[in-house]
Amino acid sequence: MRLKVKVTIRQYLKILFILAYTKPIMIFLVCFAFLLVLWIAFYHLDILNLPEPLIYQYIALLLIVVIQPIVIFTTIIRNYYSSNHLRETLEMNLTEEEIKIRGESFYMEILWSKIYKIVEKKRWFLIYQNNLSAILIPKKELSPEQIKEIKEILKPVKTVK
Repeated sequence: MRLKVKVTIRQYLKILFILAYTKPIMIFLVCFAFLLVLWIAFYHLDILNLPEPLIYQYIALLLIVVIQPIVIFTTIIRNYYSSNHLRETLEMNLTEEEIKIRGESFYMEILWSKIYKIVEKKRWFLIYQNNLSAILIPKKELSPEQIKEIKEILKPVKTVK
């Protein structure tokens, strides 16, 4: 099966933010920030008899709500623009044995047996080469027939891991 894929900066930002904020530690931090907001709001509205928030609670809230997303955002932007592979239009050929990827500046063949894992999201196929880097295939650019065909090709690979 042949595909042509181009991942835009907007798509890349969206998928990486989703991946980052669905990790358990990030969910914990967001819940912690929500509790801090409730504590601060309830104290200032005098709803509950809560102790006065100290500067540390405000700093923690600032770090979680403002600084952390900015750091994630700038890291994603830097990663996207520093990698030619991410910005190139990729021609992929998925077979039963391997995936072949040709970009403007590279060519790569990976056997399915060497793939770390495959994740199907609502709008993406993520084919991980290791625990940090994945080949991104947006479903948005695929027809329903292509999506079905990809699932059939990936089905045996998914059961291995």
